[in-house]
Order: sequence, then structure tokens, then C-alpha cells
Amino acid sequence: MRDIEGIEEAMAVLQPYWKEIEADFDRQNAKYLSLAATDHVSVGRVLRAHLIVENFMNSFIPGFFGIEEFEELRLSFVQKAKLLPQQNSSAAFVRPGIIQLNAVRNKFGHRLNHVVEVHEIEVIVEILAVSRRGVSFETPVAAIEAFVPVACAFLSFPPEHLRDAFLEAFRNVHSLTPQGE
Repeated sequence: MRDIEGIEEAMAVLQPYWKEIEADFDRQNAKYLSLAATDHVSVGRVLRAHLIVENFMNSFIPGFFGIEEFEELRLSFVQKAKLLPQQNSSAAFVRPGIIQLNAVRNKFGHRLNHVVEVHEIEVIVEILAVSRRGVSFETPVAAIEAFVPVACAFLSFPPEHLRDAFLEAFRNVHSLTPQGE
């Protein structure tokens, strides 16, 4: 038994159109080659940042809300980010940056050759200005990468003996959803 049956008949039906099919293939292949030739380093760096933050959200959300069988909900990244508390939690501080990270990652989903601009990560830059005072970043992607350990730290539960201190420290922290997200 073959894995693909009927292919010979399909090719026979298409044979009269083969020149047009090849011309269309050449157009599609040129598009593929153009996308394959783009700089994928930035894509990979942003995607890695996105995946790491998602991993930490996958631990934080069920722990914070007491959700059992969290994985079975099959939530998207943005759904998880929107579930993060907007106040009274250390996660509230990084929530807008996480939402912004997702927006940047989505731009690569629509255009592989997207170039991240500083205005796209303004909230991330604001978070870094507080958490990494005095540190400058050569590129927006470098700033995104610097944001990741900050986000992960703020999505982690403090040791038991420091929980009350964290609750008190973040009692008045309130974040908003970034514009356009």
C-alpha cells in the first residue's frame, strides 16, 4: 500500500496546465527564497524571549489563582498575559511589557523581515529604566532580551519568609494595558 494514492491521475489532469503551474511555482519560490534570506537572528531572539516568558507565566498563573490542570485550558500567550494581575502583585509591574513583547512577536508572524523599533517597546524600556537603572541597550531586541529575566523574576513567587514583604511592596502597584495591544 502506498501512502499517497491517485497522484498519477492528478498529474495527468494537470499536465495540460504544466507551464502555468511551473510559472506560478517560480513566483511562489521567489517569495520563499526572499523570506528565507532575511535575517532570522532577530526573529529567533524575540521568539526565545517569548517562549521563556510564557514558561514562567505557565507556573505563575496557576500558582497565583490556584488553577489545577492549567495546561488543559490551552490558553494563548495573550490570554495568559491578560490573566496576569494588574495590581497588588509583582506581576502587575511586568504585565504591560509582556503584552508588548507578544505584540512584537506577532509582527514577526506577519512579516519575517520586521525590524523592531524603539517605539514598539516603550513599556519594556520604561520597565528596564526602573529595574535596570543606568543600563542602555544597543538595539530594541537587546532591550527585549534584557526584559526577559526581569519579567521572569517578577513572575516568580518569593520565598515564604519574604511573601509578606512582597505583598506590602506591591500593594499600590497598578498597571495598564499598553495602547494598541
